[in-house]
Amino acid sequence: MKKKVLAILLSAAMVLSLAACGQGSSESSTPSSSGSSSTPGSSASGVESSAPEESSVQSSEEVPAEPVVIRYGTHWINDLDPNHTDDVTGEYTMEESKRQAALTALAAVKEAYNVDIEFLQYPNDVTTDLMTSVLAGDPIVDLALLWGGVEPTILSQNVLQDLSAYTYLFEDEENAWMLKNSLFGGYYLLNNETPQVTNFPLVVNLTMLEEVPGLKDENGKTIYPMDLFLNGEWTWSRFRSYLETVQAYYANVAAPDGGVYEFVQAYETDHRYAALAAMHSNGTGIFNGGVTADSDEAIEAVQFVKDLMDADLLKDCGLYDDGFTPEWTRGSGDFGLGATVFTDCANWLINWEASQCADRNQNIAVIPWPRPDDVEMDSDEYMQSTNGGNSVAVLKGVSPEKTELALKTYILYWQTYYKALGGVETIAEYNAQSAQSTLVGWGVDIYNETYGDSIVDCFTYVLNHTNTNYANLMGLWDGNWEAILGKSFYGLEGMPSYDVAIKQNLTDLTNVTDNIAAILKTDEVHDNQAPKVEADTVVLTVGTTDVDWTQYFTAEDSVDGTIAVTADNITVSEELDLAKAGEYNDAVKAAVKDASDNEGSKSIKVVVYDPDNKTAPTVEVTEGDHNVSLNANTADIDWTSFLASATDTDGIDVKSNVTADLSTLDTTTPGTYSVKLTVTDYAGNAAEVTVDITVVSE
Repeated sequence: MKKKVLAILLSAAMVLSLAACGQGSSESSTPSSSGSSSTPGSSASGVESSAPEESSVQSSEEVPAEPVVIRYGTHWINDLDPNHTDDVTGEYTMEESKRQAALTALAAVKEAYNVDIEFLQYPNDVTTDLMTSVLAGDPIVDLALLWGGVEPTILSQNVLQDLSAYTYLFEDEENAWMLKNSLFGGYYLLNNETPQVTNFPLVVNLTMLEEVPGLKDENGKTIYPMDLFLNGEWTWSRFRSYLETVQAYYANVAAPDGGVYEFVQAYETDHRYAALAAMHSNGTGIFNGGVTADSDEAIEAVQFVKDLMDADLLKDCGLYDDGFTPEWTRGSGDFGLGATVFTDCANWLINWEASQCADRNQNIAVIPWPRPDDVEMDSDEYMQSTNGGNSVAVLKGVSPEKTELALKTYILYWQTYYKALGGVETIAEYNAQSAQSTLVGWGVDIYNETYGDSIVDCFTYVLNHTNTNYANLMGLWDGNWEAILGKSFYGLEGMPSYDVAIKQNLTDLTNVTDNIAAILKTDEVHDNQAPKVEADTVVLTVGTTDVDWTQYFTAEDSVDGTIAVTADNITVSEELDLAKAGEYNDAVKAAVKDASDNEGSKSIKVVVYDPDNKTAPTVEVTEGDHNVSLNANTADIDWTSFLASATDTDGIDVKSNVTADLSTLDTTTPGTYSVKLTVTDYAGNAAEVTVDITVVSE
């Protein structure tokens, strides 16, 4: 079995010398124009780019005389367009090694397909810009980047093409990672990031394991989880027995100060991520093209986690006041303290937790979550969970011919980009290289003579066997599945065990997804964007009557345009008393619907002041230093930040009514300046304070 596992890893876990590739210097290419990012450039290795080999994707059409422009949309052009420059400094906004890789990729698609990629930033918001452009019959882009989490909204608009007819383009293993799983019977989403790092991977303190006598073989050598994994023995039952041995040793060892529990735990974690990892290791998830949280495999996985909890082998990392929601990253913090041996650690905290362990001369490893005993090591069912990051899609309205060309362009671009970035020949090599660099960045000791190589092998396996947690993308996590899971674990609100609870409450999940599925079966674009209602604070004098509240609101819809706000749209709070001076928060609300029945609303504060007030406001300056940056634009200085409070005689906050005498301030010269601030209340009474402002250089 060990030879078989190593054979699986061999193509991915390349030698460290690959990391040295692609480090030569390359000269920057001059952009041909500010609006296009098609300029060829050198690769990161200094080797000129060339046409793809015969095995690469080829264009089936005759190469046109003029380049075809493929528009690639994003919400953050700074990190996608290699020719984008900062408006102030004029410098490129992409990190240079990534920029050179992107230029190489642009050159490759230009040579292969005579395509220029034009990167565009959405002018407003992806949820409105895509929808309105498709409704108008003029898609704003061909390839649309969707930030992670917006997918349910976009899918519900029915503006994305089903790419099922083009899945043949992703059959090669070098391309397969770019196509996300089928959703609602179609393929709508692509990946542009490799490798996909698990969000809460299983981590272990190796040094703490070495203290446990029961984990040693007949020669006194510690049997690490990496050894068990590479030998094909890292199963649920072996994981449980492993935890039993660890827990027996640490049961009476006091936890460091700050830990959740009094004694060191074998496995303290967020039960949600443990259950999710168990599901994915069993070939399922909460949502996998359809809701699968009630499948036999999901129920089996959740039961395994519950069994660990019932045996005190898995402890939650503290719970919030609702009694069933774990304190999220608390387990990661306890791991860093040395209060638990295993945890599912937030990936953005691994570096910090590893550094705390290193301060105690302790080493950690990131390891695969174990698999069910009846699932083979090399089974396609055995996966690790990741939240999936951003997505890319093709908009409706793009012709079939251009869709095919856009997808071929997309595939070649990202293939070339990652190979150039890593100075490697294959995506598998890049992932192997990334495994090593990621671990080093996290502070994991991959050069340890005893287990360094096995750590790399295990993490490489993780990166090459991730499956997206589509429940997170589809909005089924917060307040839905996690609530069913937690309440079933702790028997709250009469919730039965998970196997029963998930079937009884499945509509909490399917109501969300059924709505999307129904829309996708139609040919119509669905407007699901609410009108934007705007209004500012309303200031009135005591005794005002017959207020026309509609004059204070405006409503604009991305599809319907301006919508009139009428009295029927207005609700006035009973607490609002126009005969009494004071501030009335959320006193008036306007709720407006568009033609598609989407409702937008806005609540405003009403300030009622006494016009006969003759008392100057009371002003308090904030304590501590009052600094502004050298060469700061005085028009951009927030003078309210220097005021702790400013109220009129009736207690109304007037801090925003502050002006500064700038005649004594020179932000071009470091030093301390006395600046007079004047605060005026709504009745016209003014109070002055002097603040010492220090102009400081960085």
